[in-house]
Amino acid sequence: MNLEYDSDELGEESDDRSAPESVVDEETVEVKRVRMAKDILSKLQVDEDEENDGPLDAVSRTLHKNLLESEGRLQASMASRLHVEVKPLRYRGHRLSTTCVALSEAEDMCFTGSKDCSIVRWDVETGERMARYTGHPASNNIPASSIDGHFDEVLAIALSSDGRYLASAGRDRLINIWDARTDKFVDSFSGHQDTVSGLTFQHGKHVLYSCSHDRSVRAWNIDEMAYVESLFGHTSEINAIDCLHHERAVTCSMDRTVRYWKIPEESQLLMQGYHSGSIDCIKMVDETHFVSGSQDGRIALWHTAKKKPCSVVKNAHSGCWISSVAALKNTDLIASGASDGYVKFWQVNFNKRELVGEMAGCIEVPGVVNGLAFGSSGQVLVAANGQEHRLGRWGKHKDGKNGIVITRLNFDTDKESCTEISDSP
Repeated sequence: MNLEYDSDELGEESDDRSAPESVVDEETVEVKRVRMAKDILSKLQVDEDEENDGPLDAVSRTLHKNLLESEGRLQASMASRLHVEVKPLRYRGHRLSTTCVALSEAEDMCFTGSKDCSIVRWDVETGERMARYTGHPASNNIPASSIDGHFDEVLAIALSSDGRYLASAGRDRLINIWDARTDKFVDSFSGHQDTVSGLTFQHGKHVLYSCSHDRSVRAWNIDEMAYVESLFGHTSEINAIDCLHHERAVTCSMDRTVRYWKIPEESQLLMQGYHSGSIDCIKMVDETHFVSGSQDGRIALWHTAKKKPCSVVKNAHSGCWISSVAALKNTDLIASGASDGYVKFWQVNFNKRELVGEMAGCIEVPGVVNGLAFGSSGQVLVAANGQEHRLGRWGKHKDGKNGIVITRLNFDTDKESCTEISDSP
């Protein structure tokens, strides 16, 4: 039997304590459903210029926006609204230089790898070290087979978007898989013939891509703990790799080129020009734009439709070579780090496809900034800093702390705007 309720009666809970418990419970559930529906509709009120569309269209727009966000096709304007909220907090956590950093989607924890062969899990809110995945350099007295963890420098880590798996790799040529929820070792992959220099998870999936100084890119299925395929193309050591939602990846190399990989098709786009030194770091801004940093001190913006950089910033860090870059994904905000002791912010002008000057000043990070990671909301930026560069020992910066620097970012809300990105090629 269908029950009909008066709208006034649904807005109030019954005070009749003599009614049977089942009836009161049923009415309470119905009242809750109506109240929640009213709350949702109240949040989806149409703007004044769209007031004739009706609430159903408002619901459709919200669902469409959520879909675009889940697919990485919603581009937000963030750089012009940026303010550094508080002074950055610095924490020491490794005996030797911190080389890489990965931040969870929830922005509650991050992981760092180091030249001391260890990995540390941090609480982002307090800066406390929550766990350490120990490692130890192999030697005649301590064989590699008896070491739990890495037995050489850790140079790359990546965290799956659901926070379940952590992948780590380095000079021991191994890719270790950890359960990030329990801090337990899961499995190890071998196959690369030289140092593994970069790792990245495909967003929303347990597909891992790795790059190495053996000039190869490899794909791994973490659900099945299996190797998938290898791709070749670079003529020298590959230094970094990145990926977003689609089966596409970008890499940079000592051969001074950037390559855009179409994994299923086993094809690649070769991009080069302007960089006169090794390209050490690269990050995807969205599915068609990416940014790189080089030893020549330049930051470059690339697009898949062009074989040369769309925009280049010379002497971005006063002539120091760029050791790390980060992009707040699907926005116009870029961050870069170097050995000059600062993290700088840049804006991407997508209409002109160019990098605009420094935004909101700098963040002081003593030492070499070897890794940068934005939180998914953009409210947190974590920098991995150390006394030495992640790939070598070209000078020692004694003011570095071999740890992390956590910075809280703030954004104006009155300038917020989003643009839909067309489908990727």
